[in-house]
Amino acid sequence: MKLKISIFKYVLPLLAAGLVVFAVSHALVAQRAEPQTPPVPPPRSPFGDTVAGAGMVEPSTEASGTGNIAVGAQLPGIITKVAVRIGQDVQGPVRVFGTTVREGDLLFEVDPRLTEADLKVREATVAVNEAQVGVAEATLRTTRDQFERARLSRESGVVSEQDYVTAEQAYLSAQAALAQSRANVLQARAQADQDRTQLKLLRVRAPVTGTILQVNVRPGEYVASAPGQSLVLMGNLRPMHVRVSVDEEDLPRLILHAPARAKIRGDVNQAEVPLTFVRLEPYVVPKTSLTGVNTERVDTRVVQVLFAVDPEHPLVRDKKVLVGQLLDVFIEARPGDKPNRN
Repeated sequence: MKLKISIFKYVLPLLAAGLVVFAVSHALVAQRAEPQTPPVPPPRSPFGDTVAGAGMVEPSTEASGTGNIAVGAQLPGIITKVAVRIGQDVQGPVRVFGTTVREGDLLFEVDPRLTEADLKVREATVAVNEAQVGVAEATLRTTRDQFERARLSRESGVVSEQDYVTAEQAYLSAQAALAQSRANVLQARAQADQDRTQLKLLRVRAPVTGTILQVNVRPGEYVASAPGQSLVLMGNLRPMHVRVSVDEEDLPRLILHAPARAKIRGDVNQAEVPLTFVRLEPYVVPKTSLTGVNTERVDTRVVQVLFAVDPEHPLVRDKKVLVGQLLDVFIEARPGDKPNRN
């Protein structure tokens, strides 16, 4: 009995005290743990005074704000042929990245069979109307001869006034029929030309010389003529542009044509890509996080500066700089000699 009392009186309090000491010591050791070194160091500016910003790589094509040309279909239908795909050149040689096309090269084709059949009907209609013109011309010659005879006979009193009026009206009707037949020919030819134009529209071709970035359509798919569709995405990559968003607060320190460098995010070597100034867009826009989503949160307002990337740079040739990629861009704030501060 006395043994049990001693256990509750001395052993349990000592055990509780030991647990408290262990918990406190563990917390102190955890707080003293050294912070882990990040696997990739943050980018460092190569300049002393710098204006920094995030840059989005885009084609140099003059398109709607991004440089990417989204090619769609003007007429709805079933896709029967896709002439390009990522990794294959139109002329035959295989390329690992992108497909280079020239202006006017075929990209894809919508099913043309219905339009081709309708064109044959239109062309046959043209032939029928042209034959009707020949008939109308022959009728006109006959009625003109009859009218001339009636006019001469009327002057000599052989033909009555009623016969003369009848011959005259027949001649005028033949003239109107010939004019109508010729108008029918023009109409039929215009309808045939309309079908030929539709056939051209069904064969969608490259609007500019550039590189195929995405192919979002396959044979057998139905496409509609909806605005904003991007069945084939393309753009000119020689050179590529970098669209840099500079905060409006940095505008007083921004100097155009100043040296600029871009760094690839995640590059442990911190390799630099020289940039060449292209232009500054003189319209301040809301800043977004540049993820491509239209509902991004607006933080501040920025001015967009475009720089060109040398297509022969090793990082560009090795496909380390791609369209849509985010780069860390640093622009020297005071190029050349710094002014004397004394």
